[in-house]
Amino acid sequence: MKSLLLVFISLPALCLAQMPPEIVKAERAKLLEGVASVPKSGAPGPVAIWGNIAFPILAAASGRESNELALAAAAGYGKGRIILFGHNSYLDGGVGGDHAKLLENCVKWTGNKEKPRVGLWEVSSTDFFDNHGFRTEKLAELDAKSLGSVDVVILNAQRATTAETGSAVIEWVKSGGGLIAGMTGWAFSQTSGGKELAVSHGLNQALMPAGIAFTDMSAFDQLRVFEARADLPRLMNASEAVTAIKRQNIGGVPLTPEDVKQASNAIQVALASQPPDRSNLRDAVMAALGSTGADSPVPTKAAPLTQQQHASARIRLGMETRVLRLSANESVTAHPAHAAFPGEAPTEAPRISSEIAVKPAIPGWTSTGLYAAAGEAITVTVPAAVADKGYAVRIGCHSDTLYHLDTWSRAPDITKSVALTQTETKAASAFGGLIYIEVPGRVTDDAPFSAIIKGGIAAPLFVLGQDTDEKWNTELKKRPAPWAELACDKMIVSVPSDVARTVNNPTQVMEFWKKQVEAQDDISNQTAERKRPERMVADVQISAGFMHSGYPIMLHVPEADEMVTFNRIKFPGWGYHHEVGHNHQRGDFTFDGTGEVTNNVLAMYVYHAVLEKDWLIGHPNITEEARKEHIQKIKRSSDKWQTWKTDPFLALTTYIQLVQEFGWDSWRKYLHSFADPGFGPAPANDDAKRDQFLVRYSKITNKNLGPFFTAWGIPVSEKARTEVSKLDAWMPKGM
Repeated sequence: MKSLLLVFISLPALCLAQMPPEIVKAERAKLLEGVASVPKSGAPGPVAIWGNIAFPILAAASGRESNELALAAAAGYGKGRIILFGHNSYLDGGVGGDHAKLLENCVKWTGNKEKPRVGLWEVSSTDFFDNHGFRTEKLAELDAKSLGSVDVVILNAQRATTAETGSAVIEWVKSGGGLIAGMTGWAFSQTSGGKELAVSHGLNQALMPAGIAFTDMSAFDQLRVFEARADLPRLMNASEAVTAIKRQNIGGVPLTPEDVKQASNAIQVALASQPPDRSNLRDAVMAALGSTGADSPVPTKAAPLTQQQHASARIRLGMETRVLRLSANESVTAHPAHAAFPGEAPTEAPRISSEIAVKPAIPGWTSTGLYAAAGEAITVTVPAAVADKGYAVRIGCHSDTLYHLDTWSRAPDITKSVALTQTETKAASAFGGLIYIEVPGRVTDDAPFSAIIKGGIAAPLFVLGQDTDEKWNTELKKRPAPWAELACDKMIVSVPSDVARTVNNPTQVMEFWKKQVEAQDDISNQTAERKRPERMVADVQISAGFMHSGYPIMLHVPEADEMVTFNRIKFPGWGYHHEVGHNHQRGDFTFDGTGEVTNNVLAMYVYHAVLEKDWLIGHPNITEEARKEHIQKIKRSSDKWQTWKTDPFLALTTYIQLVQEFGWDSWRKYLHSFADPGFGPAPANDDAKRDQFLVRYSKITNKNLGPFFTAWGIPVSEKARTEVSKLDAWMPKGM
């Protein structure tokens, strides 16, 4: 595997610029020899690239974006070589497609020989490497002695590594070792008890001089496979991007809009990996952007920052927000963008001290009824028994990040979470926000405790069963913070205080939300699973869609009014129940084509069971006229299955017909059947899910639904059809 790369990295440091494109292409071609494509595995994230001898290997656009991100990247450092994968599943050759050939190439390339000695760390299987003729051993330690016995280390970086370990590995690479590492960077916070990848992962910090690192970003949601291409955008390297922007700013060749987008993206990804105390890349970016002064534009809904018109301002703001999120906990000042969103906290409001009851048995965000003003430190005191046990203080509920979007209506990252590693912790946010105590998902001691928070501003907070409408209207709603919450044990909604203050009947509102979640819990057989309330948060801009599911469910500020209104025929409406339905979806009853369907069945159930209204009034695409058109469309289709699985409301009509004929109890029994061993094991794949949909629902209704499935084009096996063939066939009118 001798190459021009060796010549390039052997040059004196003062001679080095970015690698010439012909060298990059030649080295990438070697790594991709015999590789046509590699499947996506799990939920990978992008690898950051900014080094002089660093380049992407596999890349693709993420979602609707045209700019490309790297799943895998390579770098030369000293006499050695490094390859990183944005998911740890790519370390054992078992992903499928041409992944095995790619990994074989990677081992030879990093080892710089045909049969390097391979050491495995936290990689369980040696089969792939043994079968390809590599001498393999498992390493118990990552120290100079262990590393000295191998040429290449395959390293699962998901586990937190110490600074000492990282230093040992990078020094070994510098002297000629080959490193192949992978991790799911966005999950590191979860697997490490709330630690930040950029500041707490020893290997990632050690990789900084090589100009390649993992990030805590996610990507590639809609992708299924990575095509192997020798030609990839040169501006995927952040240093290349900085140079291109600098040349443009001094009168060089102007960048195209697509180049600006790719360059900006590469810089944002690289910045996502940087520890706050490492400033070389940030300094280079600032120098390339030039001075913009105090009048730098601030994104607002009325005047957003766009990729094409405000590229430099977006890069600068993105860099500032990343640094602020990771900066010293109490030494930040208010960022100018906070005034636009989430808003100014009143300067005259008293800063108070409050004792907050925390229940470790309820994971997630514990609301405190307090707000941290932008740039002002708060102090959190917890018992010694819970210090450094994964608890954190969170400032801000607007947790969506917007770096990937073409338009920013607010700063792209405005919340902050600080681990409570000591009994006393000081924290501050440059943007401010509601204050929470974050309870980790797994705790060994679930005894309740109290946290003392000093320096916050009282925020409107209504808790069902604890507060009365009278107390809300005379006292609680008048608290001065700019954001408020209404809460019950099944749902918490976060809205601007101005919106919350319009509510006079919070008991009725939260009783509805309690029943709404309980109804979906009940029919989907998830009551026993619930450990925490759902959350819904209004934001001026969210990361995707009109609303999106998750923790929290996110929606736009104009919809906050409807979220707290319970006195109109369809309020709160379809979108909220749709997103809560997403949070109730399970793989057993959701197969390809039904990701936006089975949640809507749960949404319709809310109209029936909670709103006690006609459950077909919620959306214009399920009216009688719309359903008739869906039936005609499927009859006209030459490829019924393709039509069915790509038209969510057409597919929903199938479920509507089942519920209309057999009642909501049939849907309940179907969802509950997956916990009933009498129906057999849960389905293992999509084919089995469709088969079991037919078999289970047929048995529940005592009808053969095979012809009905055929009419809609839902493919099932002959075995499944045979299993229900002795039942009387059923077909709804009009089919």
